[in-house]
Amino acid sequence: MAEVLHNKDKRVRYQQQLLREFPDATVVAIKLNIPGPIKTNSEIEQLFQVGYQRFMDQLTTLTPIIKTKTEVAPTGPEAWLVVTRAASDVKHVAVRFEDHDHLGRLFDVDVLNRTHGTYHRAELSASKRTCFLCGRLAKECGRNRTHSVEALQAYVNQLYYEVFQDDK
Repeated sequence: MAEVLHNKDKRVRYQQQLLREFPDATVVAIKLNIPGPIKTNSEIEQLFQVGYQRFMDQLTTLTPIIKTKTEVAPTGPEAWLVVTRAASDVKHVAVRFEDHDHLGRLFDVDVLNRTHGTYHRAELSASKRTCFLCGRLAKECGRNRTHSVEALQAYVNQLYYEVFQDDK
C-alpha cells in the first residue's frame, strides 16, 4: 500500500511538471486497474502495450502528440502524453476507449490541464465506471469487496487469453 501511495505522489508531481512545461496543453495520464497485489508482470505489461496502442490510435486521429513517456513502475505500467487538443475533447476519447474497447475496461485514463485540473466523467455526462464482473458501479463493488480478488484476476487472465489467443 505504501508503494501505491508513493507512486501516486510521484505521478502527480510528474503531471504538474508537464503542466508547467506545457502550460497551454492537455496532459493524459494512463495506468491500469489491476486487482490484487501483483500489479506488473510480463502479461500485464503486454496487455498495457496493446491497450495503450489502441488508445493512441484513437487519440492521434484527434490531435498531434507533443510528448510521450512510458514506464513500468512497481505499481504497474504507466504512460503520459501531452497533446494540443482541448482536454474535454480528449476526455471524450478516453471515456469511449475505457467504456467500449474490450481492453479499455482495465485502463484508467486521466485527462487534465492547467486551468481546469482533472476532467471527470460526470462533467461530460458520461456514465460511471461499471464492474468487470457484474455491471454494477465499480466503486460500490470495490468498496464492498463484492467479488474476490481471485474472481477479478480470473477476468483479467481471460482477457489476456482472448487478446493474445487471437494473435495466434
